[in-house]
Amino acid sequence: MCVNAIPGCGTRRRPLLRVGRIGSRTHWKLLLLYPWGEMSWTAWGVPVMVIGVLALAIAALLAYLSWSSLKLVSIPLKGRHVVITGGSSGIGLEVAKLAAAEGARISLVARDLSKLADAKSIVTEYCRQNLQGEEKINTYSADVKSFESTRLAIAAAVGHSGPIEVLLLSHGVSRVLTFDDSTIEDFDHILDTNLKGNIHTIKAALPHIKSSKAVPAAISIFSSQAGLVGVYGYAAYSASKFALRGLAECLQQELVDRNIRLSLVYPPDTMTPGYMEDQKTMPEITRILSQATTPMDPVSVARSALTGLKAGHFHIDCNFEGAALSLVCAGMSPQPSFLRALTEILSMGILRVVALFVQKSWYDTILQAKQKECQPKK
Repeated sequence: MCVNAIPGCGTRRRPLLRVGRIGSRTHWKLLLLYPWGEMSWTAWGVPVMVIGVLALAIAALLAYLSWSSLKLVSIPLKGRHVVITGGSSGIGLEVAKLAAAEGARISLVARDLSKLADAKSIVTEYCRQNLQGEEKINTYSADVKSFESTRLAIAAAVGHSGPIEVLLLSHGVSRVLTFDDSTIEDFDHILDTNLKGNIHTIKAALPHIKSSKAVPAAISIFSSQAGLVGVYGYAAYSASKFALRGLAECLQQELVDRNIRLSLVYPPDTMTPGYMEDQKTMPEITRILSQATTPMDPVSVARSALTGLKAGHFHIDCNFEGAALSLVCAGMSPQPSFLRALTEILSMGILRVVALFVQKSWYDTILQAKQKECQPKK
């Protein structure tokens, strides 16, 4: 039996799309060219449209990534000169241990000479326990708030270990205080360390990174989840960390022709000496909001940071919340990974809905706490 929707049957083909009537209502019918005849737009149109949009999105992404100058690359650590600021404790120390165990030549930069000496011993012992052979670790004292101090330390590291091939900026300070309770000196200290400290170090190191023959080279800036979303009590800290994203995005554009890769690491609350110190001044509202998350250990954060760096990622998250934040905040940032770009496109809408509910919960908590503070004490 000949079906008139199939071409070549000697009958006139039906149009692919036509207006039909059901009762007194006019609706669109999608006439699919299959033996089983017509199917309504309401039954098939939406799925077909969704599949079509997804197919176009994937095709556009593939085209973009095939033409893009920024692609995923492999950044090895073995045999490379890796400079780590803030390397005497916390996340920086754990990064140093892992990088040294992979065979990198390590230069640790921090202020305290005694802590640097302890850190060198810890990294050396870690390498011996992991049977990694002879370690190559040197330490340099510098205050990143001072460009001259930082420049001299970087020059000494380069003079001893050669051009810098990987720069990891894990230094940072935090004081968890409301804007009203923060002094101008608090803002100066945090911004000078977290923002200008990164600028000073990159400015001092960049000529030596450019002179390296190892490609691709890498600069990894440690931001924070508080660099993606503002949180009560982190006015100064979030301001300093938000600024790092703009710095990294501009630098990536300026250095792409040199095959120097930038990355931003977004650690959550992490059990470091600085975090423990923050607990002493943390406002009660901040403490309540922080109860929704569990602090990570520095080792896990360091592993995530190095894994992302070696894979050539721009955004490097360390846990589920960080992944969701970096996806919903992707915006105009570069994205060398096809899978990650596709995930951003598909998840951003629903994650924005989730974010609105999270924000509502935060504001409700803040208002309830403020009302409680205003109630007279019995």
